[in-house]
Formats: sequence, C-alpha cells, structure tokens
Amino acid sequence: APSNRMKVSAVPGSGIWHWGVRMYKSKDLYNWEDLGLVLPPVPDDETSPLHPSALMDRPHIVYHAKDRKFVLWMKIMQKDGPQYQTVATAGAVTGPYTIVKRFSPLGMSCGDFDLVVEPTDGRAYYIFERVHSELIVADLTDDYTGVTGYYSTHFPRTNPPFVREAPAYFRRGRMHYLFTSGTTGYY
Repeated sequence: APSNRMKVSAVPGSGIWHWGVRMYKSKDLYNWEDLGLVLPPVPDDETSPLHPSALMDRPHIVYHAKDRKFVLWMKIMQKDGPQYQTVATAGAVTGPYTIVKRFSPLGMSCGDFDLVVEPTDGRAYYIFERVHSELIVADLTDDYTGVTGYYSTHFPRTNPPFVREAPAYFRRGRMHYLFTSGTTGYY
C-alpha cells in the first residue's frame, strides 16, 4: 500500500475511492497549499469508512470553541444500502483526527450536507439531503458530534430532478442564504 504521504488518485476500475482526508488552504481560491492527510486511510480493514474502497466523500470541519476541538463529518455511501455519517474529532485543524461515531442522523439515509455554526451563540446545524426526497435542517448536539432530534424539513419533492441536494450555506449580515442543486446527475 502507498505511504500516507503519497498522493493517490481514484482511477476508474482501481477499487480506490479515496485515500483518507487531505486538507488544503488558499487565500485566493486559485493558489492552494497541501497541508497533508488529516485523517489517513485504513487499508487493512475493509469494514472501515476509511478503507480506500469505501465510498466516502464531502468531509466538513467545524470548530467547537467550548471544547477547543475540531469536528470532522464525512458522508459514507454504502455500496448496497443507505448513506450515513462518520464523525471524528481532533485538537488541531490538521489532526490527527479520531473517529468517535458512525450513524444515520435521525435514522435517515443522508446525502450531501453542510455544517453551520451560528457565530452569535455557538449553536450548530446539520443541513442535509434526505436522499431523493427533501432537505433537512437538524440541530447538532452541544459537542457537534451528533443531532439532538430537533429538525425541520424543506423542499419536499417526490422525485429527482426536483429534489434539492448539495446544500451550501452562508450568512452575510443578518441574511441567511442556502445554495442548492437539483438532483440532476451533474447536468
């Protein structure tokens, strides 16, 4: 197996979907610095969400100021079943991260997502696509590693391409914005 420092690309037919979680930073979104692996792959355990053949994507990191920890969420798509989340934490943004939880938030198959921390009070939210049916906004637990059970539903639709996916949240001033995409298979 390649070392953790080696860059590995997912090539069709290779059986490799990912090689852990890498971090990059940029000041201008044009020039990027590779900060390395923050969560290495687990090539010796085929049941791990970090096994290179696991369908893991969309890692998101938020900072939990009270505990001074970084919380990383990753979407895992099972090859023959529902999608779920894996959550890891670290004391530094570049890791090392330790997996603390694997679960289906609210018991739902969860697709594309975003994490939001409200700057005024530190409350956090998990915005996700309930696969091919609606968008859900769920309150995160106080430590940001799970959901409380409180949630709201948005844009319920019966089928693609009308269902919304790929939520991207931002705030400007007092206005909250949510960009989404139709479930169109990248068309």
